[in-house]
Amino acid sequence: MHVHSEQAITSPLTPADRLRVADRWRTAESFYRERDDRTTRNVGDLATHAYRAVEIHVDPGAAANLTVQRMALTVANLTARWARRVRIVLAADAPLAPILRRDGAACLSDRLIREMCAADPFGEFNIAVTGTSVANDGRAPLRLFVGPWTLHPQALSSEDYQVHASSWTALGRRTGTQGRLLGIMNGAEATAAAAGLAGALGAADLFKRAVGHVHANWMPTFAWDTWAGILDTSPMAWSTVGHRSVPEHLDFGETLLAGVGAIGSAFIYLADFMPLSGALTLLDRDAIEITNLNRTPLFTVMHALDEPKKTGAVAAYLTGRGVKVESLTGPWREHAAALAERPFDAWISLINEDGAWAEVPFQLPPVVLHGTTTSGWGFGMGRHIPGREDCTLCRLPRPATEFRGPCAQGEIALGVDREPVRASLPFLSTAAAALVLTAYLQLGEGSAAVSLPNDVSADLGSGLPALIALHRGPSVGCRGCHAQSSVAWHSRGGRGRFAHYSTP
Repeated sequence: MHVHSEQAITSPLTPADRLRVADRWRTAESFYRERDDRTTRNVGDLATHAYRAVEIHVDPGAAANLTVQRMALTVANLTARWARRVRIVLAADAPLAPILRRDGAACLSDRLIREMCAADPFGEFNIAVTGTSVANDGRAPLRLFVGPWTLHPQALSSEDYQVHASSWTALGRRTGTQGRLLGIMNGAEATAAAAGLAGALGAADLFKRAVGHVHANWMPTFAWDTWAGILDTSPMAWSTVGHRSVPEHLDFGETLLAGVGAIGSAFIYLADFMPLSGALTLLDRDAIEITNLNRTPLFTVMHALDEPKKTGAVAAYLTGRGVKVESLTGPWREHAAALAERPFDAWISLINEDGAWAEVPFQLPPVVLHGTTTSGWGFGMGRHIPGREDCTLCRLPRPATEFRGPCAQGEIALGVDREPVRASLPFLSTAAAALVLTAYLQLGEGSAAVSLPNDVSADLGSGLPALIALHRGPSVGCRGCHAQSSVAWHSRGGRGRFAHYSTP
């Protein structure tokens, strides 16, 4: 697709679909009022940040690069879920990497257009070839730069931010010396997870600036090594990037994905950036509603109209993508016993309804991965290798206050009465999903994964001040850990392809 000097985005929705949208939401404000209901109950008028002009600049020298395209798609998709005026500066359009071609999109601009309009059919979205920023309402747009920008260096102001990814490392930069890159200029792609994490954190910085967080709480310069769980926030953090081989294919084997809401569907969105194989069993009880649109990059306005089951929508998204999918609809308690009998390689457990995480160890599961967002600005990932690591019972016996709903929200400002106001934070679920995908990719890299951190979390409320990355072993006296070390475990969880990790 050719990008003209300033191209208004034409909705990819069919005429019939546009009529359905118009019939449901007669005005843009009626759509936003319903979509952002969970936010407006706490915030009220969203114009102060939702109407702030945003510019996402894609590196013209790397627009064809797979890592850069993964980041650009993630950033644009997430930003379109809260910002209503977004301009993509794409000086040189490029064919989509083959694995990223779907739904008829052949060029990067095609898929950017489709996903932004599918997230918000009323948004003011444009694609331009010029890097000249356009002021709106007397204010300069918020700018995010995506990619390495080594061939076409840009002068970042203190108001700008840049994201990139290389190998297993997600990168962010405010200002200052960029440092050497062992990234795409030397041929090293990033994992889909690292690219997704960088994109989510870039979207977080745009949001922080839009809602008026003080400069000290914006995202810092950082290099987040997702393999080792190490965070460097020094001015020269980008110079510390090391090279490690990157998996190019994701084989699910036989995997249970229990919970395909915000984190689960975002996990699928990021995993689909890779060639896939194997089989997935999806479990969820809920249908999609419009308020889900501002928490995940996968659900669209058509989902909000049709209100399909989440399992059905995710299964449809994976059609033709190399994965065999089985969908189960209903609560965990109705399916847990039968699922425990099946020889899965891994459970991705994102459901904690009725205290499900406390029951999981007693189902004698294989390796369990879980992801969380908090009712603040936090997100995290947990891995549980039976016999060698702790279990979900002792890790999460009862959700702490910050992990109780509503999740993926956070305080964004102080109201006139000095009470904090809250809003949905669409980037948190995707950041958590990126950590879960990282953990799954690590499992496929061999026994070295066993020694890596299995409890990783961060909080973006004040930027990215620290990363908590711990390795937790079995808890003394925990009945769940004991059950997973029993002889009986071998006849259940011990049948999967990662079972040998449980042997010291």
